[in-house]
Amino acid sequence: MTTPGDLPRTPLSRLLEEISWEGRSVVKYRDGGRGKENVLTAEVLTALDYLPRGAYLGNVLRHAHGASTAVGRAADEAEDAELVFLPDEYVLSRTARGKADLVVQPDATITSPSSLVLVEAKAIRAGTFGPEQLAREYVAVTAAAGERTPLLLLVLGTAPPVAIRGRSGRFEVAEAVAANLEAVYAKAAPHPWPLEELRARVPECCAWLTWAEVAGLVTAEHERGRHSGTFAARTVDRLVGTVTQAVRWHG
Repeated sequence: MTTPGDLPRTPLSRLLEEISWEGRSVVKYRDGGRGKENVLTAEVLTALDYLPRGAYLGNVLRHAHGASTAVGRAADEAEDAELVFLPDEYVLSRTARGKADLVVQPDATITSPSSLVLVEAKAIRAGTFGPEQLAREYVAVTAAAGERTPLLLLVLGTAPPVAIRGRSGRFEVAEAVAANLEAVYAKAAPHPWPLEELRARVPECCAWLTWAEVAGLVTAEHERGRHSGTFAARTVDRLVGTVTQAVRWHG
């Protein structure tokens, strides 16, 4: 039997694995998955993976809002990063019998020599977070980073404030992450940081971008024409078109 860790690390194979668990809901993909965040993320990440990294992925990361040091480090190392769409889940705690109990399934990770980015993407037209979702993801990336600089990067349909299911009102990103942090911390396995440090470092470890900004940054870089006249120019044209068309179509 194939386990998630055995799957090829291509966005297509990971997307198909995810869809295979949809059951009867798979009919929602009959229109090409329009509006589905996983499809949009797979399309955009595939293009950013193959575009010249420093100019495109690095530029996108560098323009994220918040966590300037973590964002800058991830951007500087974009050329050496490994992008994984729908990576293996992070296990925050296990039962007495060793079964995964508290888990996080990121939409993507970007791992480089001194940076670990956990990407949480939302659909362009809707984007409500689960009650503990952001707190769990923040705990996961900070625990897993080790000596790397951790970054939780949200890609949103609209700029914050964001909505949390079951809570009235809307919240800025740092506020949304911290909302259930203590509860998650209490349930998770021991974390390398004490709770107060974890809470204090939310602003330096969390950033966000909108899908429209991603498309705009890719388009602006393309218009600079750095790769025009090179052997790869037409390839760059097509990949940039993939990003802009995906964001427009899913929106």
